[in-house]
Amino acid sequence: MSSRRHPLLSDGFRIIAYRGGAAEQPENTLEAFQHAASLASDVVIELDVQRTADGVLVAHHDEDTWRTTGARGRVAELPYPALARLDAGFAFEAGGRHTHRGRGVRIPTVDDALASFPRHPFVLDVHATHPQIAADVAALVARHDAASRVVIASEAPRVVGAIRSARPGWLFAGTSREVLLRVLLERARLDALAPRTGGVLMIPERHGALQVLSRRGLRQAHARGERVWVWVVERVEDLARLRDLGVDGVFTPRPAAFVAARAALADRPR
Repeated sequence: MSSRRHPLLSDGFRIIAYRGGAAEQPENTLEAFQHAASLASDVVIELDVQRTADGVLVAHHDEDTWRTTGARGRVAELPYPALARLDAGFAFEAGGRHTHRGRGVRIPTVDDALASFPRHPFVLDVHATHPQIAADVAALVARHDAASRVVIASEAPRVVGAIRSARPGWLFAGTSREVLLRVLLERARLDALAPRTGGVLMIPERHGALQVLSRRGLRQAHARGERVWVWVVERVEDLARLRDLGVDGVFTPRPAAFVAARAALADRPR
């Protein structure tokens, strides 16, 4: 599929459920993805991708399992059956209570996520660096015929580069290296030399002392047919400001609150 015709490059302001909506349900779980999918048909579900010792792609952010499950172990060193026994709801808190602990919440496979929500768009943020990971991700997306509803992202240029080479018509996020280069060239008014992604720029509003998001950068991205999604936005009151600035979407761990806020802005022109 040509990225120029990709549905996720269409007009409209996107809410991207960060890790499935990590403030509202246990992150990177089917429970979180179900919650996000129930909010609106155009909510984008972001999940993180790791690879188990037996080659299974799973929705999990950290290399280690401790933070979310309370159990020690490295994802890349565990076979999936062992990983699937861990309690992915262990650490989640709501109202000061561990509301999902011991309730059978599990670390899902990416295969299950794509199959369970066949009409929903996804960001697959690849964190694994196994030599086979690019081929594994590409094969999985192809098997589900999901290229029309998936954005592939990774902080590892090698991963994005390998999948881009094999599937040039798919939709990708700019790598951190590409984004930094674009920001620096923008400051020097050399935007025409900036690398094109043909897809989505997923950027923070600021990174340390560096102002990443700018009106000029937005104009340049839109002139190239790209979309700009800002991460990670937690305050609902920032939604209108970012939308009015020209941003095309926001990553948030609070998708329910942001979908409601977007609806309230629907009749207000930018």
